[in-house]
Amino acid sequence: MLHCQKLKQEETLLIDFKQEDASFELFPKAPILSSYNSGWNGIHFEYHHQPSHDTPEHRLTMHTVCITFNSTPAERWFDGYRQSEYQTVGATAIIPAGTLHRSLWFQDVQFMFVAIDPKLLLSLGAEANLSEDIELIPQFATKEDPLIQGIFLALKDELESINQGNNLYVEQLKTTLVIHLLKKYCVKQPQIAIYNDGLPKYKLRQALEYINVHLNEDIKLADLAGVVGMSQFYFVRLFKNSMGVTPYHYVIQQRVELAKQLLKQGKVTITDIALQCGFANQSHFTKHFRQLTGVTPKVYQKH
Repeated sequence: MLHCQKLKQEETLLIDFKQEDASFELFPKAPILSSYNSGWNGIHFEYHHQPSHDTPEHRLTMHTVCITFNSTPAERWFDGYRQSEYQTVGATAIIPAGTLHRSLWFQDVQFMFVAIDPKLLLSLGAEANLSEDIELIPQFATKEDPLIQGIFLALKDELESINQGNNLYVEQLKTTLVIHLLKKYCVKQPQIAIYNDGLPKYKLRQALEYINVHLNEDIKLADLAGVVGMSQFYFVRLFKNSMGVTPYHYVIQQRVELAKQLLKQGKVTITDIALQCGFANQSHFTKHFRQLTGVTPKVYQKH
């Protein structure tokens, strides 16, 4: 009997979203949007429109968070336990890695999911002073989580934009998502310290100097946190307390300020200015320049 149970477990479909086209083993149609070629580390994002469908029973190698974006009746199984779900917009399901899972939609469905490398939870959990025994609780899609929904929409917007390599922004979103899961959806919920003060002055100076020197490069959150010898999670919080904005938004502000100077000099093209200031391309530059100044770089240069 024990041999039969072990054999059944071994035969269960194993899905690894780090592999290209892994979702074809679960869904009949390809995703509308996927982060597979984006270079994102530790997470994988997909956006789907699927017909009514019953997935095969499977286990995931990554912790997966799924949000529905239309209303549909559904059923879901966790380790053989079934529950009916009338999924409304924003309904959030959490499928921990290794959990036996199956889902059934009775109508067309729109959803997004983020799959997270379990090692990422362990590393950020260690930063939050959790033990290595981190266990996510399976969640049926019966409730909304506005924070997760906002993060998913931001990731979708980032993928849809021309600039898909904005690591600093994606890393901030990724870190916020993982810490939120640790705080709200784990068996052992950490007591994460809240700091009202900002970075010490010398650490803030180190971070700002690093940003200034590397402004035209792909600045990574891990590198910024490493400069001041701090975890990524706490660095983002303390930097925002000090500067009033997140590291990502500060970097964008500084790039736009540098661009203003170069535009006034009129010595190089707008495309070259975009690259010199660390923007992925002219469209990415124009988008952020207009957001912060109210005008396009071309209009600003003329005045």
